[in-house]
Amino acid sequence: MNGCKKADFLFVIDNSASMADEQQQLIDSFPAFINTIQNTLAAQDYHIMVVDTDAANEDGGGSLNCSNGACTCTPAPGCCESVCSMGNVSCNGAPCDALPGGTCDSTLGAGKQFDKDGMVCLPEDGARYITEEQADLTATFGCVAAVGIDGSGMEKPMEAMLAAAGPGLNGDGECNAGFVREDAILVVTFITDEEDAVGQSAGDPNSWYADLVALKAGDPEAVVVLGLIGDNDQPDKICEELDPMVGTTGAQAAPRLRSFVSLFGDRGVVGSVCSADYAPFFIDTVDVIDLACDEFIPPG
Repeated sequence: MNGCKKADFLFVIDNSASMADEQQQLIDSFPAFINTIQNTLAAQDYHIMVVDTDAANEDGGGSLNCSNGACTCTPAPGCCESVCSMGNVSCNGAPCDALPGGTCDSTLGAGKQFDKDGMVCLPEDGARYITEEQADLTATFGCVAAVGIDGSGMEKPMEAMLAAAGPGLNGDGECNAGFVREDAILVVTFITDEEDAVGQSAGDPNSWYADLVALKAGDPEAVVVLGLIGDNDQPDKICEELDPMVGTTGAQAAPRLRSFVSLFGDRGVVGSVCSADYAPFFIDTVDVIDLACDEFIPPG
C-alpha cells in the first residue's frame, strides 16, 4: 500500500562561531513546524535527531573556568575528558570519575543527547533521537538543537548527514541505532551560513546525492532535503557577505550545497539562512513532505 506511516527527521546544524542567531531562529521556528506536521502529515510515527557539523571539535574553540579543581567548560560533555585528565575533580557539576557521555559525543554524525553546556536533553541510556511520544517535544528539541558555537570552523554538514543516516552509526548497538527505518521517509534539514567547500566533507554534490539515496534503498522519492544556506549569489539575496574579521554576521554563498539540494527536484527546497523568521519556510515545506509521504512505497 502506498503512503508512509513513519518519518525520520534529521537536522544537521552548523555549530561554528557565527551560528548563534541562526540556531536560536531554528529553535524558535520548530513549534510551528512540528505543529503543522502533526496536523497535516499522515505519518504520526516519527523520529527527530539533531547532529552538528563539527568533526569531533578538531579545531574548535571552547571555554574553561576552574576553581579548586571544580571546572565548567564548553562544548560539553566532550570537553570534560581533557579537563579531568589535568587532575581536576569535577566538570560541569559531575565528578571526574563519573563523567556523562562517551565516545558517541565526539563522533561526527552521532545524535545529540546534551546541549552545549552539558545539560541532559535525552536519557543517556536511551535513544539519541526524539519520538512522537516525547512529553515536551518542543522543549526537548530546543535543548538538543542548542549545539553551541564552539565547533570547528571546517564545517562538514554533508559528511555529518551521511554518517548520521548511514549503516555505521545505525547498526545494532551503535550510536544512532534505530533512527533510520526502511519503511519511513527520510527528511533531512541542514542549516549553515558557510559553504561545504572542497577539503571539508569528502565528495561533491553528485556523490552526496547518490550516497544519501543509496541509504534509502536507491529510492530518491523516499528522501526530502531542506537546506537553509547563504543566498549571496542569488538575484533576490537576503544575506550580506560573511565578514571574515567578525565572523558572526552575514553568510557565505553555497553553490555546492544548493546544487546538492536541486538534485532532489521537487523534493528539495532551499531557503535563506539569513531570513528573519524560518517558520514560513518550514510551514511551506510541509506540503513537500506531505506529498512525498503520500507517494512513498515502503519496501517489501
